[in-house]
Amino acid sequence: MKPIRSFGVVAFKESQDIRDLLLRIFHWSLKHDVSLVFHPFLKDQLSVDARISSTECEFLSECEAVISVGGDGTFLSVAHMCRFTEKQIIGVNLGGLGFLTDIGPEDIEDNLAKITDGDYLTINRMVLEACLYRKGEKVCQFHALNDIFINRINTPKLTSISAWFGNDFITDFYADGIIVATPNGSTAYSLSAGGPIVEPNVKALLLTPICPHSLTERPIILPSDQTLRLVINEKNPDLLLSADSIDSVRLQNGDQITISYGGVKTNLIQLAERSYFSLLRRKLDWGKGYKRKTDYDS
Repeated sequence: MKPIRSFGVVAFKESQDIRDLLLRIFHWSLKHDVSLVFHPFLKDQLSVDARISSTECEFLSECEAVISVGGDGTFLSVAHMCRFTEKQIIGVNLGGLGFLTDIGPEDIEDNLAKITDGDYLTINRMVLEACLYRKGEKVCQFHALNDIFINRINTPKLTSISAWFGNDFITDFYADGIIVATPNGSTAYSLSAGGPIVEPNVKALLLTPICPHSLTERPIILPSDQTLRLVINEKNPDLLLSADSIDSVRLQNGDQITISYGGVKTNLIQLAERSYFSLLRRKLDWGKGYKRKTDYDS
């Protein structure tokens, strides 16, 4: 791959671990004569004379790739900040599971050196496009790397959402809400709502009702070649449409949402070929629970 010689660094939380890692990246850049710029959010976390952009637009224009320091939530925020352009993102995991973050903090210097030498892979992830229509007019458009979802805001009542795939009517879902996820997002909100795990290279839409009223309303995997359309029916409680839990808008009765793959993508930097199932075993502890002893065993 093309060697990368300029990096932007982003973190959206404050902790000693993050400050220590930022300092290590800064000293590494000086040692290897690599261009480094920090996001404006970090101006109060750095105790060194580092280059800090004054605006987010300036930050993005000054780097070839962005280093996201945190967990998957930070990575998603960075993808939205980059507006799902083809700017490459490097995920450094200081969070929990870290499905999107490929690098551990313990070997950050060695891994950044590999990237500057072009010793890395670029992984493309397709992005969902959601358009909200109200009374026939387009209100807004969102993009999401993981999921687009509709959920209740305040009232503990069932909602009714009608769903079409292309021109084919699916059903009226009576549930707390509904999730439309990418395969990349199948291990996020959709999984916690009972959705399937789907290998990220599969081109599909994952439709998962949240706590459906009927036990026979199960998650559905749909091909990505048609548009999914959701209609908010009458007498619904307050509902929120959200993209990756970052961009959100309140919904009204009669609103229509179309969801499809719009050709937009996000590029992730990965250091080596890896098995997706090896990742699942490591992150989700597959195959280990049966052999574990508990405090109740004797």
